Amino acid sequence: MDYVEKALGENPDKDLDELMEGAKKVSPSVGKLSRRQFNARYPLQVKRRKAQAEGTPRKKGKKATPSRPRKKTTEAALSAGQRDAVRDVFLDFATELSGAEERKDLVKVLANVDKYVEKAVKGMGKA
Repeated sequence: MDYVEKALGENPDKDLDELMEGAKKVSPSVGKLSRRQFNARYPLQVKRRKAQAEGTPRKKGKKATPSRPRKKTTEAALSAGQRDAVRDVFLDFATELSGAEERKDLVKVLANVDKYVEKAVKGMGKA
């Protein structure tokens, strides 16, 4: 780490391969690392610490500017009555599913799933 700090202090644009070769001479265990591992463990850490010491702000990605207004969340968009109606539809569906004792009963309930969807949509006041 000391070698990398010194080398980058002298020349911040020093090539990664040159840094790695010099570090191998100082510590042979560095030779076991891939270029990517070496870069992550040594040069990037040195550069990060240097930037923090200088007070350089970190780069931030672009902020997404919405091109259209955001939709309300489901909870906020539905009134209490609508939420109750949709909840009742889900509870009816769950009750019928749990009451299906045989496979044919389960298939029958699942075959009628569109009926529950229609009831939920009507409960939301959109149908």
